[in-house]
Amino acid sequence: MAKIDIRGAIVPDGEQWIYDWYGIPAVSPKRIMQQIERATASHEKELIVNINSSGGSVYAASEIYSHIKKFAGDSVSEITGVCASAASIIMTATKRTVIAPVGAVMIHNASVVAQGDYREMEAMKQLLLQTNQAIMQTYVAKTGKTEEELTQMMNAETWMNAQQALEHGFVDEIMFASEIPITASDTDVNASGLLPKEVIDKMRNLLASDPNILVKNSASTGVPKEPEQVPGAKGDTEIMDLNELNAKHPDLVEQIKNEAAKEAVTAERSRIQEIENIAVPGTEEIVNKAKFETGISAADTAMEILKAQKDQTQTQIQNRKTDAAPLNQIAAPEAPVNNNKDAEVDNLLNKVFG
Repeated sequence: MAKIDIRGAIVPDGEQWIYDWYGIPAVSPKRIMQQIERATASHEKELIVNINSSGGSVYAASEIYSHIKKFAGDSVSEITGVCASAASIIMTATKRTVIAPVGAVMIHNASVVAQGDYREMEAMKQLLLQTNQAIMQTYVAKTGKTEEELTQMMNAETWMNAQQALEHGFVDEIMFASEIPITASDTDVNASGLLPKEVIDKMRNLLASDPNILVKNSASTGVPKEPEQVPGAKGDTEIMDLNELNAKHPDLVEQIKNEAAKEAVTAERSRIQEIENIAVPGTEEIVNKAKFETGISAADTAMEILKAQKDQTQTQIQNRKTDAAPLNQIAAPEAPVNNNKDAEVDNLLNKVFG
């Protein structure tokens, strides 16, 4: 099994080195092509495409889509964080798509920054419409929706959580769905006082099967009991508080505590793992704070990461402008014009050292 990552911006091949230089997560078609070629040469039978990207170049995404589509074996996209804009094109290239419970998918119209007169703007409009149509075809093939439905969704810039993405047909499965109980509060028993559903189910089974337990009724056993069949029962049930249960069945109470502790640990590990799945380089402080201090969910952590990445990108752009400012001071006549490379070097050295 081979695994490739679609993390960060989706960029053309010629821009990859810039992102690498500044340490900004990015992926280009050539990089993905090389990884797939290595997987093919190694006779890998399955390709896992891990996606956590807010998008980028449509044309770069289209090329990546083609490389993945050509892979002969089985393939699956795993959306572990955000799959937005151009990244959603790549998502449709695999034979199957799954999403993390806190993942998100976003689709919208293609966009571009352009300038020119009305003729150039009209030509750009037609290009954008054609691009939208091409993107839409990948969505049609994946979801089975009509073009009219998808046009409305793209016009509205539609964000979908994991359940919505499943309902709309953009993904085939929600990862860990069978392992995560849906509740309105934290499953950590120490934090909320609620026992996980699995513990409650196990307790019901124990109450139904253990003949030494006095607490029995038709709801727990599924078979009505006459009062005389349960010694000490009042009516068809006997309700005990925690102290009584602990006094009469300390082993059961201890077992429940142990089960609750195990479930709480499992839930916390799952939360931390989900946060680690959406982590990207440069966000270590946010991730560590979420894991060990605030205790927030992976979804809230993802929002903080997106905000931090946006602020970081703006800062980097401004820094690049500042770094490049001295280049504007170089007068045109000072630039080397001799076609002879040795003469150019000599000319520069003479200028520098007088």
